[in-house]
Amino acid sequence: GRQLKVPRATPTLTGDIEKDFGARAAVDYSRQDNAKVRSAFAWDDQALYVAWQVMDETPWVNGADAPEFLYARGDTVDVQLGTDPQADPRRDKAEAGDLRLSIGPFQGKPVAVLYRRVAGAAGKRPMAFNSGVYKNYVMESVTFPEDVKRVVKVADDRRGYTVEAAIPWAGLGVTARPGLRLRGDVGVTHGNKAGNDTVLRSYWANLSTGLVSDEVEELMMVPPNWGELVLE
Repeated sequence: GRQLKVPRATPTLTGDIEKDFGARAAVDYSRQDNAKVRSAFAWDDQALYVAWQVMDETPWVNGADAPEFLYARGDTVDVQLGTDPQADPRRDKAEAGDLRLSIGPFQGKPVAVLYRRVAGAAGKRPMAFNSGVYKNYVMESVTFPEDVKRVVKVADDRRGYTVEAAIPWAGLGVTARPGLRLRGDVGVTHGNKAGNDTVLRSYWANLSTGLVSDEVEELMMVPPNWGELVLE
């Protein structure tokens, strides 16, 4: 039932979320007092803009050995969208048009990873994921879009970080227009002190994110737990 109205604007991405996005389309959420998050949105005809300001005692550290595993090995930021407005909001599994975009540090650079459980018109670039419970869980498309602009700024006191991203609508398969309603969510993953495992997942809409012991469960999208983004 959560809804956020997304203003039409073209923010300059400087790493200062308050200056760039303001408070109008910002949401605050957390699962722990020492891991609070503020996210903000904006949109224009070219892109969806998303920002994350994250409280983190070991900021922007991830021990993944391949970028597709960033979500499970430490700090990432994350946005999930259902790009088909006609899809059943009560669907229990990701379908065509549902996607997850994660951004995390890999070999010193912020890498974007786009997951689609059902590739649809996007085309198949499959990868299989395994855990103690799930074997050969296939994401039909896993890509690393270079056209996603990303700006990362670690706080001077090393107590947190900010990520801002411009995500082209074309890569999402969306034609943006005022009044468009998209199911979706925004969140982050927090790593342990060693910087090699995700130990906390915090999201704006999906509150069922306590499980951090199964990498496939951590990867799955849960559309019925998403909120709604309304483009103003």
